[in-house]
Amino acid sequence: MRKYLNLAMSLAIFLLFIVPSVASANQITLKAVLPEYYPGSNVIIKTGDVLYSSKTFGTSTQIVGHIAIVASDLRVYHVNPADDGAGSGGKADALYNYFGRHGKGETIKVYRAAHGSKAAAWAKDNYNKVTNYSIPIFSWNDFKLGTINPNYCSKFIWQAFYYGNSNTDYIIGYYTPSKEAYVTPAQIIDSSDLTYAGSFITP
Repeated sequence: MRKYLNLAMSLAIFLLFIVPSVASANQITLKAVLPEYYPGSNVIIKTGDVLYSSKTFGTSTQIVGHIAIVASDLRVYHVNPADDGAGSGGKADALYNYFGRHGKGETIKVYRAAHGSKAAAWAKDNYNKVTNYSIPIFSWNDFKLGTINPNYCSKFIWQAFYYGNSNTDYIIGYYTPSKEAYVTPAQIIDSSDLTYAGSFITP
């Protein structure tokens, strides 16, 4: 009889430990957030992703190459020439609004950056300071990489990486805000800080 009593007590103690564990596991499962993917791809959307689209004149945004960055709110931050009612400049697009700026079936490439998260946070905090899109030709002051407004897409992304990461040039390696130079989308994606993660087709 004592043997069965001991067995019953052992079983009761075991259940006291195992039942809360199962409940906790269920709670974790219910609260788990499934990953989100870029449309029609197996590429997971991540903060700091750099989106690159290689265009030719005559397509949806009338520019040759465009580059943007995804922030923690899953919005795409970029600078473009489109006047959305408030002029050209900095944009904060929901993902599918950003895709809608491209023609259906266009390819967007995704690059992962070692220092992308802080760059994305800077872009989110500063995109609204850009109220005019311009690639400078005649104004040497605007030609400097530190000029926030006016701005253009790839310079804005260079600034995001530079200012977002304690004034360190992770894109080119030796540029400074006082330098008079262009930054192209190709220079961004060719940076050693970025790694190609895949691509997707705009819906």
